[in-house]
Amino acid sequence: APPRGLAGPVTAVGALRVPRGRVGFPGGSDGRPGMHQWAASRVGRLASLFTGAPAAWKGVMRPKKRRTPVGPQAMFTGIVEEIGEVDEMLMDIKTPGVTLTLKGDVVLDGAYEGCSISVNGVCLTVTEFKDKRFTVGVSPETLRLTNLGELIPKSKVNLERAAAMDGRNSGHVVQGHVDDVGEIVDSWPDEESLFFKVKVPQRLMQYIVPKGFIAIDGTSLTVCETNTAESWFTFMLVDYTQKHVIIPSKKDGGKVNIEVDVMSKYVENAMKSVNERLEKLEAKVF
Repeated sequence: APPRGLAGPVTAVGALRVPRGRVGFPGGSDGRPGMHQWAASRVGRLASLFTGAPAAWKGVMRPKKRRTPVGPQAMFTGIVEEIGEVDEMLMDIKTPGVTLTLKGDVVLDGAYEGCSISVNGVCLTVTEFKDKRFTVGVSPETLRLTNLGELIPKSKVNLERAAAMDGRNSGHVVQGHVDDVGEIVDSWPDEESLFFKVKVPQRLMQYIVPKGFIAIDGTSLTVCETNTAESWFTFMLVDYTQKHVIIPSKKDGGKVNIEVDVMSKYVENAMKSVNERLEKLEAKVF
């Protein structure tokens, strides 16, 4: 038989509205709870598993709290917002780093000291900004792993503001943490498209797969072809993209910043422990 009802205030579960006093609708002629009462209280208890409202176990269904978005948490999308220009590069007297001042317009909309801007795919922190110019510091480690050390006044750069995690992403998740520098070894047109062949360090090839994501100088692109043995891959730029990024201006031998898809790194890390356990199991069995 259904359990007896439980006392509690008005409860609403879906289309069921329960009056104060006993939970559910009036009971049967014997004074015991009716089936509707039993169903309402049970649905309330089950619903509490998903809503986290412990009072539902007493027949009280608390209103569901509105979920507050966490953030904004910064990342980049690989959709370049504008092509900026280097205004000034100064060596830091105290460290081997560089202070870089750039010209920008779109990326300074909503900017503040301490915000992040991607410069050729490198996440840098804005220290000053004024009159469509902003300043960032570039550490020695960043200079070693990227092509920023090759910049000179009037050099063009890809710029993108950090995006909120709950915003639209028309590219892919780009951290702005460049893995290494690649070298353009060939390029050729294909009607309105433009293909590039890039050679990268061998260690990065395990993360680069056909049709996978890759960020080149901060631009979200799709890998076309790969050759792991020779450490190269190709990508293609459509006509629109060619007009909005700096990559087409680079010739054979030009350096580009490479950031592989971070998801592949997470998968690799997760599989390490699995592979270790499988190896131990195989050793015992075979």
